Amino acid sequence: MRLPTAPDGSRGCSALARYTGEQISGTAGRTTGWLLVEHSGPWRHPAFASPGLDKDAVAELAARIAGTGIKPQLIKRPGTTSRAASPTGPLRAYYVHVSRTRPWVRRVDFENLSELLAHDVTAVERPEPPSFGVPVDHTLYLVCTHAKKDPCCAVLGRPVASALAGGRAEVWETTHVGGDRFAANLVTLPQGVYFGRLEPESAVRTVAAFERGLVLAENYRGRCSDSSAAQAAEAALRARLGTVGLDSIAHLCEEETADGVRVTLGHDGGLYTVSVSAVEGQECPTTCSALSPSRPVHHRVTEIRESRSTAASPN
Repeated sequence: MRLPTAPDGSRGCSALARYTGEQISGTAGRTTGWLLVEHSGPWRHPAFASPGLDKDAVAELAARIAGTGIKPQLIKRPGTTSRAASPTGPLRAYYVHVSRTRPWVRRVDFENLSELLAHDVTAVERPEPPSFGVPVDHTLYLVCTHAKKDPCCAVLGRPVASALAGGRAEVWETTHVGGDRFAANLVTLPQGVYFGRLEPESAVRTVAAFERGLVLAENYRGRCSDSSAAQAAEAALRARLGTVGLDSIAHLCEEETADGVRVTLGHDGGLYTVSVSAVEGQECPTTCSALSPSRPVHHRVTEIRESRSTAASPN
């Protein structure tokens, strides 16, 4: 594979995107239902065509999620290269529903992938948690390290996963999450927050803040429960406000205008009207394996207007 090369000589789609300063806000793919399946690899692309997976079970799972927005992912512990032929304990699967108001995670332990067929995978699309599985009340952190999809994800993602592995947070390496050129990418579940262009040091700071309920704005891509325009609007407001709480910014409404989208956000008694327009970005390879460059659509914030809400005004 011939990797894209930036004018400064750095190689890879992520290096080129960093060099050009391509916008990362508003780039989290919209997905509210996730299925995470532990499989230590090797990982192929597509991920669920990887050796060692029960092909019949994979086919049945694929049939069940066909036509849905469910995102299936393989996961493994950071640094894991392979799993013994005779595992000493069960593997883990996580069923995740992403929502600003009613997120949930259920863990199911299994020995063979076919055991997951006993559960309704489409439950992850609904806000009501299912009766199966063990409730999980902490955040799962996923770092994309999917080398067969894009070498940037492995080269940049593995050091990030390794740096995070020694902490208290539950961290997994995972297959393709979207946005190879923004590697290293990190996703928090069930909140659905995407961070990009992380390095080991910034990743440790990001996760430490997130564990305290705070979001660092500099690597924020967006929440996968929101539209691209809403993601870009929130990212711009976070950049303006600095480090604030995960849920301290409320999404109040979103409406189309002649020039794009107007998103109304609330924070600490203030109302913020954010104007967002969709523009075609400069030509670039969106992944290292791209046969030809394309022009991704960016959602640019053109204006932020602030006012104080009536409820916050003194009597």
